Amino acid sequence: MSAKAICEQMLDRLQSEDDYLGIIGSDDSTLQILPEPDNQRYYVEVPIDAAKASYGCYVDRAELEALVRSLPQSFDEKTIPGLTYRPW
Repeated sequence: MSAKAICEQMLDRLQSEDDYLGIIGSDDSTLQILPEPDNQRYYVEVPIDAAKASYGCYVDRAELEALVRSLPQSFDEKTIPGLTYRPW
């Protein structure tokens, strides 16, 4: 699915805190997008199972669309700016 299609077809489906969108990178890394509708923001994270942690940040809708449109082929704390470490 293209970045344009994700923005046009998938992001509007993130309506409640129970919704999420997972995007798989070329190296099987995962980018998760979790909405926080009450705060009008999204939490974007790259989970690292081996570390029992994730790297993430909060973004608004415009920032989320810009991120999706410019996604790298694989996801980690180095390829997506602004992510911070968060243990589980």
